[in-house]
Parts: sequence; structure tokens; C-alpha cells
Amino acid sequence: MSSLQSRLVPIVHADDCGLSRGITETILACYDSGSLRRTSVVVNGAGWEHAVAALRSRPGLLLALHVNLFEGNPVSPPADVDLLVDSQGRFSRSFAALWARGLASGRSPRLRGQIRVELRRQIERFLGRLGDRGPLRVDGHVHYHVVPLVFDELVALSTEYPIDAIRLPREPLYWPQTRGAPRPPLMNVVKSLVLRALSNRARAALAARSVKCTETFIGVLGTGEMTLAHVRAALDYLRSSGASASVEILFHPGRCRPDEASLWNDRPELQAFYSSANRDREAELLRSNALGDLLRAYGAAADDGAATTPVPEVSA
Repeated sequence: MSSLQSRLVPIVHADDCGLSRGITETILACYDSGSLRRTSVVVNGAGWEHAVAALRSRPGLLLALHVNLFEGNPVSPPADVDLLVDSQGRFSRSFAALWARGLASGRSPRLRGQIRVELRRQIERFLGRLGDRGPLRVDGHVHYHVVPLVFDELVALSTEYPIDAIRLPREPLYWPQTRGAPRPPLMNVVKSLVLRALSNRARAALAARSVKCTETFIGVLGTGEMTLAHVRAALDYLRSSGASASVEILFHPGRCRPDEASLWNDRPELQAFYSSANRDREAELLRSNALGDLLRAYGAAADDGAATTPVPEVSA
């Protein structure tokens, strides 16, 4: 192995543990017999209680809190967060809507307060049941945590809670620069560029609070259908650029069970996503020898201390 290869430390991560029982069971199977080493847990998902019980028998699986302001019911009583939910008491604000409100943050103190209330309650639920599982890492469902209005409240809460690290989804644009890289959907390219810009904004705030962040990240360009070709192309790009970092590689391997599809009757796009055969294909990849061999070619899996790094000071 070359010296450049040895500097990359892949960390395979799955989002959405706890969203439903079926999704949780698939994710945990990828840890039991695959390359998965870390997962994010949704505390207000239908599978939360099942996830807590199942995770107790897997103390080696690293965890993060997956804050969720995107779907389902809040932890808070709906009346406490009425600006975030619809008439049915379910989360209803889009990523773009929250971002737009953040541009006029001085005129939205009540919305900011409700976001902080809900984030606080999700943090407390996670710590109350899983707080003994190591440093508190935080990321967000559909990356809502980097929306400025949400991120600023989350960082403010780092003075109240022991938040050790926050994901910054700064994915390199490895397509089309890398030979053999699969062409991502245009929407994923746009998402990647937006999330990278918001993550760059966030770095200074994390540095000021001594909160760690993800060093580098793979997974937005391949959202919905992460393949071995995506992982290989991204790692090749990072190696060729001389990157020296741990690399969080994000998958969504959890597929809901047929009897759980009704959880998303009001959100058909989510129902299609969680029921997609692509979830099975990602799970199969996580359990495959091909992925394990590829990761070993770039370096050993990271341990708990290598997964994140302190954020350096960023000049204005």
C-alpha cells in the first residue's frame, strides 16, 4: 500500500436507525455481518424503542444522534412547536423553507426558539437512553442540521450538552474528474454543492466552540443509490488529491417492511424511498466482500478517536 493510500481512513456509516423496526433491523444486520461501523439514531422514529433494545447487544457499534425536523412527529407537544408542524402535528417545513426563514432570522425569534426546544428534547431523549455509548456525535435527517437557522441553535446547545462532533457533509465533486465515476443525478450534484457551501459556513462556528467535525464525506452524490463505483471513485479522487483524513461514507441501507409502508402514506416520495429495492442493494453492498476489500485497500477502519477532528480556525 502506498503512503498516500495509508492516510485515508474510511468509516462506513448508515443513517436512519430507529426510523422503523424494519429499517433498524436491516442496518444492524449490516453491522453484524458487514462493513458498517457507525449509525445515526432517530429518537422520534417509529422504531426508536426497538432500536434502543437492539443496540444494547451491540456495544461496539458507534452511534450518532440523527436530529429530525423533517418527517414524523416531534418529541415536543405539537403546540410547543406549531411553526414546525402541520395541522396533524407532523413536521412540515422543507429544507428550503427553513433556510429562507433563516435569511430573515431577526424576524423569526419564535421559530428559533421552537427549533431549540425540539433539538434540546431530542438530545435529552438520546442521552437518557444511549448516553453511555461514547462521545455525543450529531448529524441531521436529510442534513437539516446545516440549515443556518437550525445549525446556529444546535451549536448554541453545545454549551449545555456534551456535543463532541457534528457532521459537515463536505463532499468532493469527484464526478466528472475521476475516470469511471458514475454520473450522479443533477439534483444530487446541486445538493452536494449546497451542503458543501453551508458546511463551509459552519466551520468557523465549530472552531469557536471546540466542536469536532467530519474531516471529509462521501454520500450525497450517490444519495438514493450508493454503489461500489461511487465509493471507489470518491476514494480515488481523495487519494489523487493527496487528502489525509478520515472519510465518512454514508449509506441508507434500511428498507421498511411491507407492513410499515403506511407510516409514509402522507409522504409518497418517502414511502417510495424507504420501500425501494435500492435499499436492499445498499445493504447487500455493505455485507459484501467487494466493499470490504476496497476499504482495506485504502486503510483500516477508523476507531472511535479517529472519526472526527478538531476544526481549525478559519479566516474570514
